[in-house]
Amino acid sequence: MKKRGRKPKVSDLLKSPSPSPIASPVESSPKSALFTRTASTSKGVKRVAAALTTTPSPPRTTHKAQNNISDLKSLASSTIDELKRRIDRSHSEILKDLEASHSRLHKRFKMQSQGCQQAMDEAEKDYKKLSERITESREAMKASYEEFMAEAQATANRACKTSINELSQKYEKAIDSLRNRHGISSN
Repeated sequence: MKKRGRKPKVSDLLKSPSPSPIASPVESSPKSALFTRTASTSKGVKRVAAALTTTPSPPRTTHKAQNNISDLKSLASSTIDELKRRIDRSHSEILKDLEASHSRLHKRFKMQSQGCQQAMDEAEKDYKKLSERITESREAMKASYEEFMAEAQATANRACKTSINELSQKYEKAIDSLRNRHGISSN
């Protein structure tokens, strides 16, 4: 007779069972850590674990000595079919979660892209304003410099014209007075 806490061996499965009904190996086997894990970080894995642990187990079957191998085959087949259904459900749940996550990430990316584009547009506007101010200041300085230079040249020209004429007239008068004193005639 097999004990409740250990896995059945192949030789135990091939022995003829006692006349009393035996629980199916699925119910008596210890739960796998994959299907009973509860401390998971992902919502999808929690849902899958919950779906896998809450699904009804296959009905109990009684094994008779003459149909032992065929009963085991049908039990294995039904267990495999149930596992396939559970895996398919888990797969579809995981895909839904993945698509939802992808959608959220796409929305975040779109919002971040729009924020970056707005920041770039504002920076470009500020750059244009600053560039225009610099250009205006440069043009004003250039105009002021040109005006200053024109004024300085005009003042220099006036000074040269008036000063030189005045000085030349002054010196001519001084020379004439010297000639008159010394009695020199002008040629």
